[in-house]
Amino acid sequence: MRLKDIDDKINHLYSVKKYINAMNLISINRYRRYYAQLSAQHRYFLRLREVLEMLIYLHRGDLFLKRKEKNLCLILLSTDRGFVGNFNEILIRTVSDFLKHPPLEVKKVVIVGRRGAQQFKNMEKTETYTGVFGKDIDWGKAQEIFYSIVRDYMAGHYDAVYVALNRPIFRQAMREEKTEREVKKEEAQVGEIFYELFKRATPTLPVAVGTVASYKPQIVKFIPPALEGSYSEKSIMNFEGDEEFILMELLRLYLYFLLRQIFLEHFSAELSARFIKTREIMRAIDKKVSQLSFERNKLRQERINNELLDLINIYTSMKERLFKDMQDESYTLEVSKDFTEEAVDMILRHLGRRFHFKKVIRRDMSGWRVLSRSFMYDLTLESFLTRLLRSLPYSNLWV
Repeated sequence: MRLKDIDDKINHLYSVKKYINAMNLISINRYRRYYAQLSAQHRYFLRLREVLEMLIYLHRGDLFLKRKEKNLCLILLSTDRGFVGNFNEILIRTVSDFLKHPPLEVKKVVIVGRRGAQQFKNMEKTETYTGVFGKDIDWGKAQEIFYSIVRDYMAGHYDAVYVALNRPIFRQAMREEKTEREVKKEEAQVGEIFYELFKRATPTLPVAVGTVASYKPQIVKFIPPALEGSYSEKSIMNFEGDEEFILMELLRLYLYFLLRQIFLEHFSAELSARFIKTREIMRAIDKKVSQLSFERNKLRQERINNELLDLINIYTSMKERLFKDMQDESYTLEVSKDFTEEAVDMILRHLGRRFHFKKVIRRDMSGWRVLSRSFMYDLTLESFLTRLLRSLPYSNLWV
């Protein structure tokens, strides 16, 4: 692999990491915002349930008589967006196990979310809603689902409605605690007595501080609601109007609050799952970038080592060639015709340690010289006189 290919992969991974990191930050911020809404609405939900249970205890009609369950409607809450890990798979697996051995006949399955619709696209008696869980919850579509389910239930199309959702589970949760000064200040305010009694009577949901929830698939009964008649002497209520009409309106309001709570819980679990998954993806990207950086550094060092070895080999080759040329080069000895054989042998004996003479030539000159293809040692009288004349002033007149 080339260095450019590794650098391109690293730059691509960094670009993907920026996108995933943005999704990570957005998901955790939305998760905190939606869980804050869930905590704020839970007070009123509990108070409304308390009122309904009181009215159920006092009501003598058959409005709250439970039906004998023979068939049901199932609402499956999935997601419309990805990067949630096995969030949809574990919920769909739970629903599949629920549908394999149902105690009741399934009249209709309402699928909320594109991911769930892809899994049950060949299933009959399904009704699909997409775009509910996008960047935010589409409460208009949620209300449409609510009225459709309640209308069919009131018409007797099915006897019970179940909802399959993922609910957040908090590992470390802390409850909000008020200081003694804040409690005294609130008790001193006139006009908020009922609100203070209400807050003390309805505890808040645990608010996670610095932690993110995991999630768990659950199938809960939505209609009929789990309401039991109970009476409290401390509760003071005054209603005017038709008794059944008031009960029906409160029941509708309670069911809508319950549906909102279910949708908020499911969407909070989806956001927490997206936060966990994007964090895992960023860790995997960092690990891959670390591996690629190691390979890049290794490849770069190998290239530097190869270049150094090439330079060393070139330098060694030049030295070997020069030594070989010096060893293999032949020299010629030119001597004067007047030299005797003894003089020539003496010259060869003294110079033979350094030069390898190929031949000896006698010429009409005074002295001797050594010749090769690259240089010449000239020790003749003519050469000496020439150098001497060139060193004298006005040497151009003598030459």
